[in-house]
Amino acid sequence: MVPLIESKSTVESWWVTGITDSEGNFSINYNIKTKKCSFSFKVTQNINSAVILYYLKEFFKVGNINIDNKNTKGYKYVVSNRKDLINVIIPHFEKYPLEGSKHLDFLDFKNCVLLMEESSDNINKVLFIKSTMNRERSYEQRWSYLKDKNFNLKSEWVQAFIDGEGTFQCRIADTVSRNSRYVSVNPTLEIAQRSHDVFVLKAIIEYFGIGYLKPKYDIFSLKDSKNSRDVSRAVFNQDEVIIKFVDKYPMLTSKQLDYLDWKEIIRLKNQGAHKNEDGKQKMIALKLGMNRGRLLNSNLFNNSDKLLIMNSTIFDNKTEDSEES
Repeated sequence: MVPLIESKSTVESWWVTGITDSEGNFSINYNIKTKKCSFSFKVTQNINSAVILYYLKEFFKVGNINIDNKNTKGYKYVVSNRKDLINVIIPHFEKYPLEGSKHLDFLDFKNCVLLMEESSDNINKVLFIKSTMNRERSYEQRWSYLKDKNFNLKSEWVQAFIDGEGTFQCRIADTVSRNSRYVSVNPTLEIAQRSHDVFVLKAIIEYFGIGYLKPKYDIFSLKDSKNSRDVSRAVFNQDEVIIKFVDKYPMLTSKQLDYLDWKEIIRLKNQGAHKNEDGKQKMIALKLGMNRGRLLNSNLFNNSDKLLIMNSTIFDNKTEDSEES
């Protein structure tokens, strides 16, 4: 049974695009034996947040929800029927376009679906396009496309993108400054992206009017961008702005539970709870139960699964190459 975070009858169109920008994939597969292509639109989630896949299925009224990866307790919402792709999925992303460089992959995907619908003789054209999209698309092409893009982010898109790529964090540490000892509490929201999509993070910072990029480099320099880390992050430490937003546009995955714990840590900090040992330990306990700690403390995984989580980045924000980016 998939646990529910909240009950919703539907989700907003821009939310659907936002979660796709974060967690979606447009893929083309070629069967060498049959010499045929298949197409699929897919959004994946691990089991404790798989409820949003049902929201997507209800929104589009097509597709199926299947197990994606037994080892990681992953599920996927997938649409592979060509008529459904042409009549439902493609029109949605034409009307509510993706904000990141994944839009380029969608355009190629759309082109290939329509080429094959037109004639199976177009197979070589499709295979050529397939060879240049998703993980085969160059860093330079993705970076250049977004560098010149005019963003107009919608709140529901930001809501979904934080749900997919954001992490509510809090550093709690004993600190010494000028011979004075105190407990520092630094709550932040961090949103991660591959550095070729750093302009998406810049657009989110401009949307909120707060925050900064990490690491610091000249994002308008292709050379500096490529020489920086694979992953860039937008960091937000003005918690009152983030709280106001997420209270209005809550997370729909289990990340909402992390947000509520994060918000409680901030409440305790504002009350001065970190200045005494009991309050400090309560805040530390909340922190340890968030994010990866929530998975480790859940009953969704056995001991071997939990060891895998501790020694991997499976459930962290994506930092490795994937087919969609």
